[in-house]
Amino acid sequence: MPSPETTKLRLLVTVKAYPSPSTKYEETVCCAGITEDKQWVRLYPVPYRDLPGQRQFQKYDLVEVTAERREAHKDDRPESWRPRLDTMKIVGHIDPDHNWRERLTWIKPTILPGYAELLRLQQSENKSLGAFRPAKILGVKVKPEEDRWSAAQMAAINQQNLFSDKEPLEVVPYRFQIGFDDEDGKPHWLSVIDWEFSQLWRKERDRLHDAKKAADQVHKKLEEVTSAQKDLILFVGNQANPTRRRSFMILGCCWPKLDLQQSLAL
Repeated sequence: MPSPETTKLRLLVTVKAYPSPSTKYEETVCCAGITEDKQWVRLYPVPYRDLPGQRQFQKYDLVEVTAERREAHKDDRPESWRPRLDTMKIVGHIDPDHNWRERLTWIKPTILPGYAELLRLQQSENKSLGAFRPAKILGVKVKPEEDRWSAAQMAAINQQNLFSDKEPLEVVPYRFQIGFDDEDGKPHWLSVIDWEFSQLWRKERDRLHDAKKAADQVHKKLEEVTSAQKDLILFVGNQANPTRRRSFMILGCCWPKLDLQQSLAL
């Protein structure tokens, strides 16, 4: 069997999704970012909470890692790489200074004309990660959803909890969504699986001792992120399952203040 394609990646981490239980890897986190040559890459699997502290990267950390191309029969998406976790190093961090200016030097070159263009590229090039500005925000939704994980996933969590001293992985019983029109005028509602918003719900639930009030706080934050004063850029990705390639989720986003002169030029 030929050796897998191997490369050394240097990337700005822009995506860290909420952990998901896995029957094979116990739990994994979908991580993605932008390389120095301004290409999107996905790192998977990443058992984030099991990483040593010096390798537990945050969003907008600069990371270096040796990675292998994932086996095509498992994941043929061109952006997907399996990281060699023992090679992972955090080599820097970019703060949101001056209205995200430095972060945007990485993000802007990757921005597509819109979500419709991403769907076309998914069909023609199997593209599975992308960034774009929604043409029009339709609103946000936060709604209860008890059955977020399958019975097999829940069994994996329960098994893991028996033999682990780390904080049990917790299902967030709400679905967060952002609605928008694409550049062709077609409406879409995509789920938000960014770790940041799930953690916000958990933090507010513990503070307020009320799951519904915590969900209201997430709704309030999403309204802020999608407000007319923000230059919202969505980072979206799809799943490895070939039958679900047309279904994208919001893995992350950035929301610098809108520059009026920039908005007039768009």
